[in-house]
Amino acid sequence: ATTMDRPEWIAANPLKAEVYCALTNNKNRGIKPNAGGDATPVGGPNPREANKYGQIVRWWPSNGDHTANTFTWDLYVMAGNPTVHEDADGGSYNVNEGNMFNSPDGLSFDDKGLLWIQTDGNYSNEKDFAGQGNNQMLIGDPATGEIRRFLVGPKEAEITGIAWAADRRTVFVGVQHPGERGDSHWPDGGDRTPRSAIVAVRRDDGAVIG
Repeated sequence: ATTMDRPEWIAANPLKAEVYCALTNNKNRGIKPNAGGDATPVGGPNPREANKYGQIVRWWPSNGDHTANTFTWDLYVMAGNPTVHEDADGGSYNVNEGNMFNSPDGLSFDDKGLLWIQTDGNYSNEKDFAGQGNNQMLIGDPATGEIRRFLVGPKEAEITGIAWAADRRTVFVGVQHPGERGDSHWPDGGDRTPRSAIVAVRRDDGAVIG
């Protein structure tokens, strides 16, 4: 088996036979074996040593059959910081200053075949992560590779979990452990205890989201 860079969520495109998996990060890639003693060589879907940003791998089963024993694959996106790095740590072609992120985690498709990406990573906004801000949710187009930022969470929180109303005019998003390091009082503010919550997002014009 291939030792991967911390697989998290898996999502299948409802419109075609393809599957996506978030590989969050792996500081030990190419540095030392994993906890089970397996080697962690650099290569294939894990192309960066000491991978601090993560990537999303996708695959297509042979003949569109998910029971097939063979498949082809590529990397939909390699997260990174192009404002800091000019090498592979700057990310893939579809990462830019306006959508850069690290540590993809949650994945989900909507019924239009758009991929929603949620992050749970480094929110220090310093050094390798300068300018990336808090954890966030983005939307990706599998056909074009385009990725756009949809929302940014409060301080010291993970964005995780997504569901849509039946008419797709409201999207529900989970905000987990805000203020986990003591620097947020979301959602109530002041000196209130921070709490996890579900946020309902709607467009001002009431239109479908996505």
